[in-house]
Amino acid sequence: MAAVKKGKVVIFGAGGPVGAAAIQSLKDHYTLKVTDLKPMTEIAGAPSPQGPRAPVPELLSAPHENRVVDITNYEQVLDACKGMQAAINLTVVRPHPVLAFTVSMVGAYNLARAAAECGLKRLIHTGPYHTSLGHEADYWNDFQVAPEVPLHPGDDLYALTKYLGLKITDCFARESGLEVLTYLFCSFRPRHLTPEDLGRGLHPFSTSWEDTGESFLCGLRAPRMPSPHEVFFICADLPHGKYRADKAARLLKWKARDRFEELYRKQG
Repeated sequence: MAAVKKGKVVIFGAGGPVGAAAIQSLKDHYTLKVTDLKPMTEIAGAPSPQGPRAPVPELLSAPHENRVVDITNYEQVLDACKGMQAAINLTVVRPHPVLAFTVSMVGAYNLARAAAECGLKRLIHTGPYHTSLGHEADYWNDFQVAPEVPLHPGDDLYALTKYLGLKITDCFARESGLEVLTYLFCSFRPRHLTPEDLGRGLHPFSTSWEDTGESFLCGLRAPRMPSPHEVFFICADLPHGKYRADKAARLLKWKARDRFEELYRKQG
């Protein structure tokens, strides 16, 4: 598939802070169809449930479109994908034992199926990289971990349901010709630090909200990938040396600007 240089992009689950960051990065380059289970008019006017420093989506006007879409409803997903060049999946439900499966697994199936049916050029799928799940195969004690390592979700509901969605999407990429980029995230921070941040350290898999948004622009513009499905760590290159972001720099031409040096460099 060719890069998506221009055209229309649909975002599912755009009401969260990652959606807010994506909208800010993409709105001046693509015509966006912004979707969520709740109306964007309601989401944009409310504080972020992830805290006062997490971004809230901007309510876009024409030529952009805001639409209510339930990703567990295939007909709604299919209709939202029609006429689009690319799709981004940001949907998630973490703690609910039923909805976690229907959103993260069935929803991933619905979107991959609809994207393939509509002939979309590219699908950016997203999920968590759990750095510490409390079992011996979670890589927490390792360094220079690359995005090609197999995920081991264990019995964590969030990790397991997102893992299943990723595997379903991988099947569509390999069997239907759909090109998929999977982005794995862990810890997000605002770009601008406050005095309260100093002295608290930094998670080794961290990214600013602003850099997160830019990763979607780079992912849409990137040339054809080496394989139908490529997985990326979207994180800053930090001195911990635990998680490698060089693949994103090489294939997406994305590199985090924010490295939060104030949090680990000696001052004065």
